[in-house]
Amino acid sequence: MKPYKRILSMLLFLAITLTLFAACDKEEETAPQGEVSDMSGEQHFNIGDIMSNSSSSASSETVSTEPSGTTETPSTDETHEWSGEFIITEKKYEYKEKNFMLLNVTNDTGKNCNLTITGTFYDEAGEIVRIQQQTYRNHPTGWSNYFIFYPDMKFDTFTYEVSAEEYENLTPLDSMFSYNGDTLSDRVTVGWIPGVFWDSDPDDTPILSYRMTRSGTHLECETKIFGHVLFLDENGDVYALDIADIFQGNMIEKYTQDGTWPHMEDDPDYAYSNHPIRWVSKDSPEYAEPLPDAESLTFIYAIQAVVCAPRYEELTIDKTITHEEMIPTKNLK
Repeated sequence: MKPYKRILSMLLFLAITLTLFAACDKEEETAPQGEVSDMSGEQHFNIGDIMSNSSSSASSETVSTEPSGTTETPSTDETHEWSGEFIITEKKYEYKEKNFMLLNVTNDTGKNCNLTITGTFYDEAGEIVRIQQQTYRNHPTGWSNYFIFYPDMKFDTFTYEVSAEEYENLTPLDSMFSYNGDTLSDRVTVGWIPGVFWDSDPDDTPILSYRMTRSGTHLECETKIFGHVLFLDENGDVYALDIADIFQGNMIEKYTQDGTWPHMEDDPDYAYSNHPIRWVSKDSPEYAEPLPDAESLTFIYAIQAVVCAPRYEELTIDKTITHEEMIPTKNLK
């Protein structure tokens, strides 16, 4: 072999070897969660109209199964120091003979906000059947998040009102959502390891599960993440929803720290965790059918809170605060 060819062969071997070593040393990559592309009813809420010191909150138009179009909430004549808006889209779903609403909320105000959404559900006669309220503490600017409104019943139409206030670290409750005055939402990243998968129990019952990972830039403060997960099939229909599949009934009653909620610790030994969401019983008619490829499912995660774990433990153990105060989700009727 000629000298220059021998050198090229050695260089090629060295490149392949280094590539293999790099692949072995590389951490498993995370992937962004899925998106719902056919959301409708886009609403723009001017921050000046929904601030807590404003004269009133802004409301959306009634939402049905048809797109509600785009409506921009008119601004008031009052002078506000804030500018920008919240942009909200929504979609109505039917699952297990009940309905729920999926909202996507983008904070384009330039401020971290405590955001409250009050949803009203109506039957076909136009009568109110339930009112539900969710508050997201410290919804960071420039961020979009899903909200799931699950009234545990069928409904025909849905409306909502929105109010907001600037997030400030002033109380023990606020300190759960910040660290030394810096908001946790600016410092915590949530990611998903590719590969939703089917697991099984001792009876070989298929269990749809997923792995979740999250990382923070301040490891001296452990964090917990709370939320709900939704899986859509290839047609965009609901395949699994943890509220309906695991946490049957009133959402408030299921706010218990029992390890089943998606939350991660900063310890590298807990870099990810497997979470079951749906059991497919052998007695179920769908068990005999081919189960869908887990990788074909779209994964939506509606984050409800990111909190500082030490403060969470401190303030909940001595009953200073409760889960309902921390993540308010109330059925008002």
